[in-house]
Amino acid sequence: MKLTANHDVCNKIYLLSMRDTVKSPAMCCIIELEDIFINDYNAKLISLGEEVKTPGILFITAISIHQIEKSLKTISLSKFSAIYAYVFDAFGNSFKENLPQWRKNISRHHHTIRKITHLFVPFKPAVYNFHEFYQIPVSYIPLGADVVNYGGYDDNKIIDINAYGRQPAQLTQLLSERFNNRESKRIFLHTNHAGISEINDTYQHRKLFWKLLRKSQITLLFDALHTPTNRNFPFSFVPQRMFESAAAGCVVVGKRPSCPEMDELFNWPNSMIELPDESDEMIGFLENLLDNYDLDTIGRRNYEECLLHHDWRHRINDMLKIMISENT
Repeated sequence: MKLTANHDVCNKIYLLSMRDTVKSPAMCCIIELEDIFINDYNAKLISLGEEVKTPGILFITAISIHQIEKSLKTISLSKFSAIYAYVFDAFGNSFKENLPQWRKNISRHHHTIRKITHLFVPFKPAVYNFHEFYQIPVSYIPLGADVVNYGGYDDNKIIDINAYGRQPAQLTQLLSERFNNRESKRIFLHTNHAGISEINDTYQHRKLFWKLLRKSQITLLFDALHTPTNRNFPFSFVPQRMFESAAAGCVVVGKRPSCPEMDELFNWPNSMIELPDESDEMIGFLENLLDNYDLDTIGRRNYEECLLHHDWRHRINDMLKIMISENT
């Protein structure tokens, strides 16, 4: 899946990583993307504050645009002919959209971000938002997963339903009461990643994460606009967990994201199965799926389609095409 054209550009990429200072669960996803850049595309890993001796191109990825700003301020940018960045949480409410132009002109944050040659964002509405605010080139590159190293379809799935990340609290309670008792033959695994502030070992954490996901028949996913949380999202989007769940060969069930990108990216039959609206109807619906549906066929196809279309290497290739066109 590597890009074969003009590999000289790949050899000149320095990847600036926050892995030594940021230990959140979200950082684990970033490290998986970074490791492909390093191991498959010969990018050179550098840490915050590290200086480079030979010229090259800088690439940085982070959860927020503010993390990118802080990282760029730790190093000298004089050795880099171009700077590229990928923002995972590219939401319009992450900055003050109505900031007047004169405030932008004197803003240190704005001045730093405008040094970026090209910004990549995973949501289509963010392309316009970030371009208008920073006046830099912005392109849409969807999220993905390391399907090659971590995805797959495992037989003998021992977890019936896996729920991680944003979930309706009432459904979580109902499933826990129904499945996680001594009389039930079912297992319902639920976690709250938002409540975990720090990961001790990234790779151990993700190995367990992927193992549990591959051993799950069903994963639950809900459109961010319709899941009560302490965070207000400005638009519907395809989240990281959609790519991870499908890549692990799970059957994805819940409330389908209403954004057009969902239908563009996951356009095969049963890529996601819609739950009923009422919580008390959801339990029976899920039990019927587990008892009467060919979940193996659905899960295998989800994995195969993700390998063909949603591995991070496809995304890196698309970014490299832009980087090569701007640097040759």
